[in-house]
Amino acid sequence: MTNPGDPGAVARRYVEAIGEQDWQTAADCWRPGAVDVFVGVADLRAPEEIVAFFRDVHAAIPDLAVDILSVTAQDDRAVVHWRMRGRFDGTARLIGLAPNGRRLDLLGTDVFVVRDGLIESNTAIVNGLDLARQLAVLPAQHSIAERVLFGLANSIAPLGKAIRTRNRPGR
Repeated sequence: MTNPGDPGAVARRYVEAIGEQDWQTAADCWRPGAVDVFVGVADLRAPEEIVAFFRDVHAAIPDLAVDILSVTAQDDRAVVHWRMRGRFDGTARLIGLAPNGRRLDLLGTDVFVVRDGLIESNTAIVNGLDLARQLAVLPAQHSIAERVLFGLANSIAPLGKAIRTRNRPGR
């Protein structure tokens, strides 16, 4: 039998609760005031801001499915590798973007610190470049549009480098 205070069990329970929209269980997994860092997206305080964030994610992606691919735990840490899938056709924005009907299929990893059966911190990591491509903010990988965009960025890079070099202190 798994110890419900075990970091792996707590992390699994939390991620499952997010998928099931069980907001009370999700909130109960956190030490109040703890921080959930979504790298490059937001730093959220537990439990209210975290629950509000995921309510919005589910409103943006009504058919969101959350699958746990693996859970690894050692000492007070647990790492959950997950996959989230669904269609971005709901009623809420996702990271500031209006729903556009695109299908999302994201892999991510959360690194939890769990003490006395409660999450003390989490660092959630998802490939932002892949997310931007799936949301149609950036062009598809290896597409003509991507080559044009990268070509433009590469064409102005020497100018930016020259300006930064010129403006360095001591020059």
